[in-house]
Amino acid sequence: MQGTHDDPAPGRHRRPSRRRFLLLATAGAGAVGTAGIGWSAFGNDTPPRVFSSQQDIDARESAVTAVLGAADPAAVAAWITGTGTAPDTIPAELDSQVNALADAAAAGTGTDRAAVVVSRVRTAATQRTIWDRKYDFLRTGSGGAGTFGVITDEIRAKYPTELGTDPQWDPDKESHRTVWASMTPDERQIEILRTSTAPGVSRHHLGSDADFFDTTPQNWTDGGPQTAHYAWLRANASRYGFLQTYTAESAQDTPAISQERWHWSYAPVAEAVLGFVRANDALITGALDQLWSYDPARFTYIRANWRNYMFHVNEQAYFG
Repeated sequence: MQGTHDDPAPGRHRRPSRRRFLLLATAGAGAVGTAGIGWSAFGNDTPPRVFSSQQDIDARESAVTAVLGAADPAAVAAWITGTGTAPDTIPAELDSQVNALADAAAAGTGTDRAAVVVSRVRTAATQRTIWDRKYDFLRTGSGGAGTFGVITDEIRAKYPTELGTDPQWDPDKESHRTVWASMTPDERQIEILRTSTAPGVSRHHLGSDADFFDTTPQNWTDGGPQTAHYAWLRANASRYGFLQTYTAESAQDTPAISQERWHWSYAPVAEAVLGFVRANDALITGALDQLWSYDPARFTYIRANWRNYMFHVNEQAYFG
């Protein structure tokens, strides 16, 4: 795996031919905003913005960057790492854009509106609950939430008999528990990080990102149950300023989150945030160290590699 504490921030992923946000998934994790969906459950009077090109998105990103630059840096860092709120009018804009995309997706795919957005805002405390129950490999009924993640090829190759062809980790399966118990802290973190990141680093802290329709990886493969929904998002999300955050291309970086066809970001805000993090590395690092101080041993790998997971993402919308 590449990446050390001193690595510079990785570069952007851009399309070569074009300039290019659940109800909480964890039982008992607690509500965030209204029913875990967002600060105001999309209830605001801000009209949605419409984008026709990457240049439109870039122009709005510049305006958001100015808002972040005029705010107290420590307050911005708290928002980014999941312990504070967004500055100025950003929450209203985010609610408006996610609401507009969800409305259009419901109408365009014939889906019940209540089933379109399955996860959005999560605080650092909620993300810690998710991280800890996976790291501790908790059984269902003991704080766990069933299967999670994807088993990496590296670990499967080391334990072929125990893991077989199982696509996801299953804390209720004894053979999986045997493997997990034998893994190092870094190996556990790497497995979790394929599909879920640590408290403080999750883009779901921002309110700019949402998971749509379903978050089961197997359902989003080509020809799978979510094929039509993915096609709709690909064709229409950019009109509302959204891009697919984790793509097949970004997943090729090492380390990186696996492709997530359900996870979309409101680019003007998400991109402005990445710019802020690049310019305020020490401030973000300090905030993360404080979040992880309750048990540094379960954050050794992400502590050295958080920049890679934050920046190894797609940063261009698709206007096909």
